[in-house]
Amino acid sequence: MKKPGWPRLWVPIFICTVYSLTLPFAYGADKPDKREIVKQARQAYYNLGDRGLTGFQSNVQPNWRLVLKDQIAADPANAETALKMLNGIHFTVSLGPDGVVKVTHHVDVAPSNEKVAEGFNQIFSGMEQAMSGFFDTWKPFMLTSPFPAVNGDYQLEELDNQYHLSYKDDTADVATTMSKELLISEIKVDSPAFKSVLKPVFSKNPQGFLLTGYDATYQEPSGKVGVQLKVQIDYQQVNGFQLPNKLNLTGSYQGTPFAMELTFSDYQVKSH
Repeated sequence: MKKPGWPRLWVPIFICTVYSLTLPFAYGADKPDKREIVKQARQAYYNLGDRGLTGFQSNVQPNWRLVLKDQIAADPANAETALKMLNGIHFTVSLGPDGVVKVTHHVDVAPSNEKVAEGFNQIFSGMEQAMSGFFDTWKPFMLTSPFPAVNGDYQLEELDNQYHLSYKDDTADVATTMSKELLISEIKVDSPAFKSVLKPVFSKNPQGFLLTGYDATYQEPSGKVGVQLKVQIDYQQVNGFQLPNKLNLTGSYQGTPFAMELTFSDYQVKSH
């Protein structure tokens, strides 16, 4: 778990027990070739890394009116004052060749007092957690691969006209379900620190399945649901790469609802 409320969903994934047939003569004909399936699955998804992307930098603008919609309704005058200060905060997110995401910021006007400064620090921390949490989930689908190495240690089972992949990563048990067309429908991670369920959504891009959103639930060791999250991703083409344009996040943290909208602009892209 990287930070409270934003557990690191991703560990490399996938999975399963080779389906065992009772008739020996049918074994060679019906048993799925797990290495060939994983090889095909790795090739079925849109992948920025395979297309030469090594990193990027982008400005990120939160929609503060959405964040403060309840305050605007309750106290419009004070909310507008707060919006002026918030719109004076400028964020930049960068993704390096090592896959590490960094969030930096600068402000137009320095905080006027200690209370405002404390509020700004909470905003900076929240933005860093939001970006780290999102990209930790986004990167395996878009930059590396949600599948293990073809010659890695995993198991594959064919059941109910679906493939089930599973394996153990350190202390975490990871299991993924995908269709015969290799489209992932669910990923489960069970570790001592948290349990999570991710249900990704894709569009069919000519270059492979493109992640356009996901629903996720993160459960704490106590059994309490810590985070419920729904994410929608719109893309823009930058130097031939599909990169986030707008990000919508809605959900709840320990029962408290939240909503965010982030717009990405002014990309600087690195590639080879």
